[in-house]
Amino acid sequence: MKKVVVTGIGLTTPLGMGRERTWTSLLQGRSAVTRDPVFPDVLTARINDLDVPAETRLLSLGFLAAAEAIHDAALASSFYPPERLGCTVSVSKPDMPLNVSYTSSLGKQLFRIFNFLGPSQNLAAACATGADSIIVGADWIREGVCDAVLAGSAESSLNELYISGFRQMGVLSEKGVRPFDRNRDGFAIGEGAGILMLERADTAIMRGAKIYGEVSGWDMSNDASGPVAFNPDGSSITGAIQRALKRAGLESVDYINAHGTATQLNDIVETRAICSAFGAAAPRIPVSSTKAATGHLLGACGSVEAAFCLLAMRDGAIPPTLNLQDPDPECGLDYVPGVTRNKVISHAMSLSFGFGGQIGIVIFSS
Repeated sequence: MKKVVVTGIGLTTPLGMGRERTWTSLLQGRSAVTRDPVFPDVLTARINDLDVPAETRLLSLGFLAAAEAIHDAALASSFYPPERLGCTVSVSKPDMPLNVSYTSSLGKQLFRIFNFLGPSQNLAAACATGADSIIVGADWIREGVCDAVLAGSAESSLNELYISGFRQMGVLSEKGVRPFDRNRDGFAIGEGAGILMLERADTAIMRGAKIYGEVSGWDMSNDASGPVAFNPDGSSITGAIQRALKRAGLESVDYINAHGTATQLNDIVETRAICSAFGAAAPRIPVSSTKAATGHLLGACGSVEAAFCLLAMRDGAIPPTLNLQDPDPECGLDYVPGVTRNKVISHAMSLSFGFGGQIGIVIFSS
């Protein structure tokens, strides 16, 4: 089976336009969460530097991240036959006030722009969309369908319909996003895009590409306990983590980027799952949630946070969990509160979960 590596990263987030601006802001402990200029009674994380019409906002987010990923990979357009280039850049939900068919075909728009003629697929898995898109793109390469794949997700859902829906569910924060804190009260919706350039390891090495890491472990699965909530014991997530570790040939990892939504139930269930999956090693693994900095990017969070894992491996730096001042005793792991931590990272895991029970887990190895 062919090995798959990441040779390019593109990010467009509320923390900054571009990979390095986003990453620097994250490590400096900055947060983009603030009162929304359009809906002032709601905390959100908007991209203020993107001045484009609403009808092209999603395409702009995806295009900027995709272009950065391709440029970062230094991938000449003629290196691979265009029919061997795939795209799993996905959107988890349409922007309802705009054109549904347009927003659901972001990947096809990018195909035309960059002349990728291989397979294209939009996966919709709620907040696991980005992780699942990376997994499917990597599978295409392993199975010999593609030589390289643009994989990731984008989302811009800061409109009255979605805000009202999440508010009715009681998951939006009113006091500030505090993952794993005793006083947490929910998340803030954000917008953004994270796109990776995936390649066959042998050809990436042959062309002298910079390699961030290998996609060494993964799992796509589901918790069928209910329409929204996961099983409180975290067993479905535990099983997914164990399968991802088995595929990677690992017993543990050096860093976990948690889904960490700062909702009461999610943070406890995720902690229980990590403890069950890693056993006695769990308290020694640094775990951080970056959603207090970026906001919850919904369908885009999985690919953005996967990129954070790769950058953490590159720089030996673990981004902090912001606003964690009064740790919940039921969330008893090492959540890297407040300040970036230096650490050599050989294996990093990104966890993503979605309403409806979707689970997407990706492990990267150096």
